[in-house]
Amino acid sequence: MTMHKWARASRDWSRHVAPVLAIPAIAIPVALASSAAHAGGFGLREQSSYYQGTSFAGTAAGGDGLASMFWNPAAISFNPGLSVEGNVTYIAPHASIDVFSATAPITGTSLGNVGVSDMVDNGTLPTFFATYAWDRWAIGFGVTSPYGLVTDAPCSWSGRYYGCYSSIFDMNAQLSVAYKLTDWMTIGGGLNVNYINAKLTNAQFAGFAPPSNNLYAQVNGDDIGYGINLGVLFTLAPGTTLGIGYKSQISQTLNGMLDVSVANIVPVKSVNATAGLTLPDQITASFRSKLDAQWTVLGTVEWTNWSTVQELTVKAYGLPVSTLDLQWNDGWFFSGGVEYQWDPKLALRAGIGYELTPVPDSTRSPRLPDTNRFWLSGGFTYNFTQQFSADFAYTHIFGETSPILLTPADPANALRGTLVGQVSNGYVDIISVGLRYKFDAPQAAALITK
Repeated sequence: MTMHKWARASRDWSRHVAPVLAIPAIAIPVALASSAAHAGGFGLREQSSYYQGTSFAGTAAGGDGLASMFWNPAAISFNPGLSVEGNVTYIAPHASIDVFSATAPITGTSLGNVGVSDMVDNGTLPTFFATYAWDRWAIGFGVTSPYGLVTDAPCSWSGRYYGCYSSIFDMNAQLSVAYKLTDWMTIGGGLNVNYINAKLTNAQFAGFAPPSNNLYAQVNGDDIGYGINLGVLFTLAPGTTLGIGYKSQISQTLNGMLDVSVANIVPVKSVNATAGLTLPDQITASFRSKLDAQWTVLGTVEWTNWSTVQELTVKAYGLPVSTLDLQWNDGWFFSGGVEYQWDPKLALRAGIGYELTPVPDSTRSPRLPDTNRFWLSGGFTYNFTQQFSADFAYTHIFGETSPILLTPADPANALRGTLVGQVSNGYVDIISVGLRYKFDAPQAAALITK
């Protein structure tokens, strides 16, 4: 790059990019909304209205959607000049917990079969992205929520020793750089800074026959962790790209408080507590191929190393006081989609997907009633001008009915009793809206007439 080009790029940075990167300072407080997990485990896939329209097919292969950088940092090179994007997604999940039998720990007293008609709360998930690409270089910044969970049950239900209220709030700041090595290969990488907060509550066994047992326990902690993101984008032919992205594990040590109370009102004890959690690494591979002027096909395969989550142990005074035995497997997601350019202003999308839950039947907990699921999505982009466009998407997810079988045969459940039931009537409705602005879009030449 010549000195003249470096100087021009520096001026463009100071004039365009620096003010834009100040936007998240305003946007972050808005992002403190609750969310329900709708990727495998407690992951959140809903980072983009644009890609939701294809059930997230093609996410790592680039495209007009700036959120592609969430899956593959090399994809920030896809859009020249300066672009910004904001998305807001409303997630309305539903899952019932049917209880076939439940008993108290030690005493074996029956707790009845009172289930929960709707275990998972609705949530709103906002995201923000900004990218700037010039010559062979590109930079990108994103504020996302890769993980999240809110499940809520009254502490009078039959499975109360296994969970009442659970929430996981997560926010991630991603800064990435990409460089175009050749006309057909771009590489990218960067840093993820991740904040997580978790809160878990449940009834606590006090050694008396129910309903005299009215102790309640609550654990609340948070932490900031760091990871990296890497990616490569291949241009196999004009209009055809293949992208592979990697996000590293992030080790988090949640520090907070363990509180025990009577009737969830009168405090009994409060102590400092910690819990270690390793967020999984992930590999996403996607393709995008423009068949002709109107049709584009897309696909994605994604692996998530949820087997890093084997147990969650809460410690006080350095000693274990509670353990959740999870024994999760790796998670897999597959999706395919199409895009049809109706006219220069309107593009239509549709996609299907299937996700294999990492949660095994043997350790499925009412705190996270995760099951295999089938995705069906549709959406569109409308270009108001060459620079300003809006995305809209709707998804319906069909969840499978899956068993719950938790017993004291697992030593971690010794003071939780027995819970036999199933997760049923699981489904999710998702609506997402996004806005995107390209500051450096090419301007049409003025028509000169005599």
